[in-house]
Amino acid sequence: MSQRRYTASDITDDALDALYANASEGWRRGDRWKERALTAETALSDVLRIVSEWVIEANDYGGVDADDLTFRLEQAGHKLPEESTTP
Repeated sequence: MSQRRYTASDITDDALDALYANASEGWRRGDRWKERALTAETALSDVLRIVSEWVIEANDYGGVDADDLTFRLEQAGHKLPEESTTP
């Protein structure tokens, strides 16, 4: 069953307050998602920069050291996820 659809002439104060509260929460939720997206975008940019520098240096020295890459990422504030033991 759908909720009653009010018209401009018969909406109650309580229903209007609920409508504004719902709209306000929607905006705040959108702002939170936008902030998360911007944070992820910044992190990705940092990781790509670090990996690019690391690959160039690794090629110069003839080897790749995954522990060194992990260290560099963590120094930049990016913690790699723990390895999963679940198959």
